[in-house]
Amino acid sequence: MPFRTIRSSARTAIHRLGIVHAVRVLKRRSYRILAYHRFPPDHSPLAAQCQHIRRYYDPVSMRQVAESLGGGSALPDNALAVTIDDGYRDFLLHGRPVFAEFEIPVTVFLVTAFIDQQLWLWWDQITYMFTLTSRKAISFDGKEIRIPTDPVRLAGDVAHALKRLPNAERIARMKELHQLLEVDLPNSAPAGFEPLTWDDARRLATMGVEFGSHSRTHPILSRLADPEEVTMEVEGSKQRLDEQMGFPSLHFAYPNGTHADYDDRTLAAVKQSGFATAVTAENGFNCAHSAPHELLRVNLDTTTQGNRFVEKLAGLRK
Repeated sequence: MPFRTIRSSARTAIHRLGIVHAVRVLKRRSYRILAYHRFPPDHSPLAAQCQHIRRYYDPVSMRQVAESLGGGSALPDNALAVTIDDGYRDFLLHGRPVFAEFEIPVTVFLVTAFIDQQLWLWWDQITYMFTLTSRKAISFDGKEIRIPTDPVRLAGDVAHALKRLPNAERIARMKELHQLLEVDLPNSAPAGFEPLTWDDARRLATMGVEFGSHSRTHPILSRLADPEEVTMEVEGSKQRLDEQMGFPSLHFAYPNGTHADYDDRTLAAVKQSGFATAVTAENGFNCAHSAPHELLRVNLDTTTQGNRFVEKLAGLRK
């Protein structure tokens, strides 16, 4: 019997025997913080996820998480908070209507220079260039790279590699890519990559959406050489967010968010800026004694469906 068939049968048995429910009960005192990014026009996959959340979990806001960690009321069993990184406009069009329908609180982490339309996100620029280039191959980073018919995955691989570089070197490599791929980059984000506006954010805030900072320009903070750059990215983004929203922001999300992507300087800047919580992209659940500035999350998108989604939320898989 093929391994895939065996694995599928085992997964089915796990659900039929009630093991998922048992794990959910065992982990009921932990709380989950979900992390989303983009939302497609088809609302049905997200609606299916929200229906499951509403049936088995108790949605809470990040403000409630902060208050609980600060000594306030304990969170309910199977508490779950929803967060969204970056601040793309598709949240307004395709994410918020579904979360609102199911009355699920949401916190959106904004890249403030993106919302200011001073830039568009650098990994999107890579996708745009690889998608529109007429080049069939380039020599980059000492390698011959062939550009496939569907270049999106290749763009993702290149962006992932650039995240490991010091920030100044990443910027230099981006300029090199621009020259090699011979694609004109628009000054502002083109269709499909647009941000929310500040007016959007203020209107959403009146509807109960919380907002936090995701830095000013979304660099990998541990790769910044100058401590003043870290301060500018963290404190500067909070000042801009607070100024535009008219009230203090409480929450921060580390760009990229793995342990390698932030350091002691970053943690100090986040705390000194007055953020009550900060979330990572490290996978896992949190408890009443979790470090408020290194909270774990469950990384998802709307394609995470069926048993995989159910198991991730219960804690059966990463």
